Amino acid sequence: MWHEIKRGPKYGISTVMPERLEKLTITEGNIRKSSPYEAISYYLVELSLASFRKHSDHSSIIDLGCGKGRVMTVAAHFGFTSIKGIDFAKELCEEAEKNMMKTAEKFQNLKWEVNCNDVLNYPIQPNDSVFFMFNPFEKDTLEKFLDKLGVSVAKFPRPVWFIYASPVYLDSLLKYGYKIIEKIRPEKALNAIILKKESSS
Repeated sequence: MWHEIKRGPKYGISTVMPERLEKLTITEGNIRKSSPYEAISYYLVELSLASFRKHSDHSSIIDLGCGKGRVMTVAAHFGFTSIKGIDFAKELCEEAEKNMMKTAEKFQNLKWEVNCNDVLNYPIQPNDSVFFMFNPFEKDTLEKFLDKLGVSVAKFPRPVWFIYASPVYLDSLLKYGYKIIEKIRPEKALNAIILKKESSS
């Protein structure tokens, strides 16, 4: 709560209230394999994106399970100019859109999009290279997404980054060939990991 009070007013968005998936409108995806909405700490998002910036100046990012758009908004403040969010709950997508419209007023050249869909139905683009996660779904869904991402990378070779907050399924990313670039607060409850997989070309 201290971080909410200290950092929340800076961004001017409403994302703090948790939501149970059973009460939301979801037409695609399996709620039994997904996590309820809970906003990630502003502190951890800022720390994670600041750490990523030490390794890359990439300008686009995709938040898998974007919820109400907190990570998307903070990413704009860290120099990302092309920001996508993916979530399968209609109400969460609507909130994310409202919050990103507020954010876009501060950043003239910001391009953003909220894709309201099951993450496995998202059409991965040839330049999709940086992904943020805060455990939005279970291991099975994550690995299916990594399979799909692998097909895209084989067709359009490129390095791929993951910024993974509270990384419960880190072993899946390691199994798929991602390497740990940096551990952020590894001994703390609020922690994250930056991973990268080099292009196969």
